[in-house]
Amino acid sequence: MKIILVSVYGVAALFALFCGWVYPIAKMWSYFAAGSCGLHLILALVIALRPLMDAGKIAAWCWQGLSTLLVAGLLLTYGLRQEGGWLLAAVALSAFTVLVTLVFSLVLKSDVRARVE
Repeated sequence: MKIILVSVYGVAALFALFCGWVYPIAKMWSYFAAGSCGLHLILALVIALRPLMDAGKIAAWCWQGLSTLLVAGLLLTYGLRQEGGWLLAAVALSAFTVLVTLVFSLVLKSDVRARVE
């Protein structure tokens, strides 16, 4: 699963950088979006490496994917309109995603003893 996560987030970051190359007005956005993909990739790998229940992993990955799309959209609006509220919303959503990942990784531990028996 780690290879799939790295591939998906890597392709998304490369696509954002390609958009910044094709559309010079969105160059700043492409750097921010690629950085956001990198942050979400790290969070997804944290979930992948923790001993969690499968349903917890899937829920965390779904939230992280949705968060990546929303943050990229908020950053695009910030890059085009240069209004600070959009950047603040993107940072707040990213911080909330870090918090959700922390809660998922600490609360939804799988019971190793139940699997052995």
